[in-house]
Amino acid sequence: MPRRLDIAQVNISGIAVLTLLAGLVAAATIDPPSENRVPKISDEDRRLTAYHEAGHALIAATLPAGGEILQVTIVSRWGVLGSVTRVPADGDLDDEARRARKEAELAIALGGLIAEEIASGDDAMTEAMTSDIKAAERIAYDLLGGPEAGLTVAEAEAGVRLLMSDAERRARDILNSREGQLHSLATALLEHGTLEAVDVADVLKGRTVTRIVSN
Repeated sequence: MPRRLDIAQVNISGIAVLTLLAGLVAAATIDPPSENRVPKISDEDRRLTAYHEAGHALIAATLPAGGEILQVTIVSRWGVLGSVTRVPADGDLDDEARRARKEAELAIALGGLIAEEIASGDDAMTEAMTSDIKAAERIAYDLLGGPEAGLTVAEAEAGVRLLMSDAERRARDILNSREGQLHSLATALLEHGTLEAVDVADVLKGRTVTRIVSN
């Protein structure tokens, strides 16, 4: 029986610290890239990275509010093993559409870890708080209204746990029901390294990626 993501220990004060640190990092001057920022990983780590990014991408492609996919890659850059690039949310969204986008982003954030679990089985998941889970916590806290909502720490933690639990079920249902597409996306990423929007669409339709992509 696959282990569930550990979302029981949500730390709202940690979210506030992470938000502050994110702002400081964004404001900092970034040094030029260097080779030591590109991690060297094993074949198994590369395979899990492919499933991880395929999980994010498949959920984004499935949910109408997920945002159009521009690129999926497992080519390591700046210490990041892989990424999914999507069209940013329109700044003119109404409240309902903005919430739908955030709810989709919450499921997308959790999808990578669930995809890794599907790829590797029971022992693949850990109970450690990963960057994806922390990102999901921030999204869930924002859905609750953030600091402006005036919630107590206990109320905020309970609300974040509930939202993350619902998002996990949503993401898991999508990936389990479309497991074949998940495997196909991961396989294509392992073969080509980077998939553009047209390539992702082809894979999800059961077609072979035929155009030249960068590896």
